[in-house]
Amino acid sequence: MSRGFRVGVVDDHPAIAAGVPVGLRDHLPLDGECPVASTVRGLLETAHELDVVLLDIRLQDRSAPADNVRRLVARGWPVLLFTQVRQPAVVAACLQAGAAGVVGKHEGWTTLAAAVRTVAGGEDHVNADWAAALRVLVEGRAPALAPREAQVVNLYSTGLPMKSVARRLGVGEETAKEYLARVKRKYLEAGRPVHTRSELYLRALEDGLLDPPGGV
Repeated sequence: MSRGFRVGVVDDHPAIAAGVPVGLRDHLPLDGECPVASTVRGLLETAHELDVVLLDIRLQDRSAPADNVRRLVARGWPVLLFTQVRQPAVVAACLQAGAAGVVGKHEGWTTLAAAVRTVAGGEDHVNADWAAALRVLVEGRAPALAPREAQVVNLYSTGLPMKSVARRLGVGEETAKEYLARVKRKYLEAGRPVHTRSELYLRALEDGLLDPPGGV
């Protein structure tokens, strides 16, 4: 590539969003300023041609990570996940949606720059996180939950009584219980049985249905 790399950043942590372009510029030739946005919509509205988008998985607008990947890829921008999230099922969903790799925020600038080069060149950035996510895809360990089932998991696993869950969903308590029963059957079929509320909470964390404690 004769010109510099055109890199966009979607991250709602101000210090990280401001620091990434500066750090990258010391390890990678960049073409102009790096457009930075706190949401995917913001980047789509302000950026033009990009070689790579660095996308944080967890954004404060509560947008679905895989949907964010799809929107960026649909614009024709390769996506490199740049995140602290260590949830293989969430990363797997993003890879399935078209992301080309993942780099942890704990990794060094040299690693990030190399990953940008790789993805901008049309290849996947393969590392341990990528491999763990691929295993989830191959093994099919994350069951496909319907939207209502996912809502029940989100509400019930965090401690709400079933009556309150039903009220939040606008359905009867028996209907909410049936949603939960379906969820348990799907986890059983996936080889990850759920017997207690705490086990459901752990599964929800593993599969990205809940944000990790601390909002990572």
